[in-house]
Amino acid sequence: MTLNRKKSRIIIIGANFAGLSAASKLSKCHEVIVIDSKQEFQWTPNIHEILSDVKKETSLSLNLETIISRLGHCFINQTVCSIDGALQTVTLDDKQTLNYDVLLIASGHTRANYDIKGANKYAYGFRTAEDVIQIHNDIEALLSNNKQPVNINIIGGGFTGVEVLGELLRKYATNTQLHFNVIDSASRLVPALPEKLSDDILSQCKLYQVNFYFKQKITEIKKSSIHFTDKKSINSDLTIWSAGTKLPDYLGCINTKANTNGLVVNTYLQTENFDNIFVVGDSATLAQPSAKQASIALDTGLHAAININRFCFEKTLKPFKMRSKPVLLSLGDINTYFIQGNLILASPVLAAAKEAVYQLYMARLSTLLPLEQSVLGIAGRITLSTDKLLMAEILKLRPRVLFGRSKVL
Repeated sequence: MTLNRKKSRIIIIGANFAGLSAASKLSKCHEVIVIDSKQEFQWTPNIHEILSDVKKETSLSLNLETIISRLGHCFINQTVCSIDGALQTVTLDDKQTLNYDVLLIASGHTRANYDIKGANKYAYGFRTAEDVIQIHNDIEALLSNNKQPVNINIIGGGFTGVEVLGELLRKYATNTQLHFNVIDSASRLVPALPEKLSDDILSQCKLYQVNFYFKQKITEIKKSSIHFTDKKSINSDLTIWSAGTKLPDYLGCINTKANTNGLVVNTYLQTENFDNIFVVGDSATLAQPSAKQASIALDTGLHAAININRFCFEKTLKPFKMRSKPVLLSLGDINTYFIQGNLILASPVLAAAKEAVYQLYMARLSTLLPLEQSVLGIAGRITLSTDKLLMAEILKLRPRVLFGRSKVL
C-alpha cells in the first residue's frame, strides 16, 4: 500500500500497555488518534492488591487524555463498534466513522464466560480496579452483616486466580469466618507454568482455609451456589471470575486470520490480509507463542510504532524478535515466585522486586504528565508501598520463616 497523504492518519484502538507505548513513540508528523472506552490507564498487574489495601485505585491510574494530549496526539473516549479493513474505517458507539491510513489494534481481551449460565450475572469480573473495589467492599459488607461462615469462590486457578487468592489471604488469613475455594477445569494451578510451581502453592495453602477443586466443569452459577457437570455443588456468598478472556466482539468483523488467542500477525506485526493493520499486545497471536504479559505488550507496542513510522515513509519494516521474559507471581505475603523457563526461585523478599517493576514503569509513564502531577504521583506511590507493603512485610518476617520459604524449586 502506498500512502498519498503527506500526513498519515494513524488510529490506535486501546490505550493499555501496548497502545500507550506505541503512542509514545509515533512521530508527531503523523495525525495520531487514540481511542479507548476508559478515561484512565490502569496498571492492571497490581489491581489484586486493592483487595488487601496494599494499593489504592489512584496509585494504579493515570489520566489518558492528559498523557495523549501531551504526546501531541488526539484522545477519543469512546467504544469501537466495528472496523472495515477494506474501507479503512473505524465506527464508534456514537455512530461516528473515522477513516485511517494505518490502524493499530491494541485493545486486548475481554471477559469470556464460556456460555455458563449465570456467570455474567452472579460472578464478579476481575479486569479493572473498579471491579476489585466492588469485590473488596462487598466482602467487608458480608463480614460485618453476617456471623455465619462466608464462602468466597475464585473461578480460575491461573495467574490471576492465584494472585487474587494471595491478597485475600494477606488480609483475611486469620479470619476463621472466611472460607476460600479455587475452582478450575484444569488438573492443577497455573497450567501454563511448570507443575512444581503449582505443587508449592498447594503446599503453602495447606495452612489456610482454602479448598481446591480441579477438573471441574461448571454448568451454572447462582447467587448462593456453583453447580458442576457431575451434579455436585458448593455454596457461594461471593464468586470471583478469573477464568478466561476472548477478543472483543467487534474484531470478529475483520476479514483476516484469527484464532482463540488473537488476530494472527506476521513477523512485522501486520495482519495477513491488510498490511496497514498492525496488532499488538494480547490482541495479537505471534508466530512464536508468548504469554499475556505487560512487558511483552510494551515491547510489541514499541516495535509496532517503529514499523508504522517506517511504513508511512515507505521504508523496509523490521521483524519483531521475541525476548524471553521472566515472570514474577505473588501469593500475597506468603511467597513470591520468580519464573524463568523451568527455573523457579521462591522467596518472600522477591516481593520487593515485583514492587520495583511496578514503581519503575509507573514512574516512566508518569513523566508524560505535568511535572507537579508526576512528582506527586511518584511520591504517593512510594509512600503507600513503603507503608502498606515493604515495611509491613519486613516487620512480619522472621529469619526462620524467611529461610523456610526461600528456595529453588
